[in-house]
Amino acid sequence: MNDRTPLKKKTLLVVEDDKSSRLLIKYFLEKMDMEVIDAATGEEALELVENKSVSGMLLDIALGTGINGLDLGEKLRKDKRFKDIPMVAVTAYDEKALGNLAGFGFTGYLQKPYSAQELKALLNEQTLSKKGRLLIL
Repeated sequence: MNDRTPLKKKTLLVVEDDKSSRLLIKYFLEKMDMEVIDAATGEEALELVENKSVSGMLLDIALGTGINGLDLGEKLRKDKRFKDIPMVAVTAYDEKALGNLAGFGFTGYLQKPYSAQELKALLNEQTLSKKGRLLIL
């Protein structure tokens, strides 16, 4: 019996304030046969997740105005609906400069710029144990 949920047919939330970066991430993910919902701001992301179930999240850290990616991640992680959902920080910042990303609820980190292969590899690493079963993003 296979206890892995395949990468395909997952819905991912992408939060990225730079339109060209957001479109590029969306393109990469759709090529991997995933559904993508995207937001330019943290506030927009919070509205989207109220009405849409997601399997994982890719959050930019520096979102310009409003709530930043770290605060968004922390806020989402406190919501019981999202506590077991993989959440990846996608940013130009060096991981060491950001400090303890896990403390904000992040399960992964991807530094810009990155390739489609790096994105796919990272998504395949994002796993959660749930009642003895493995969920692969």
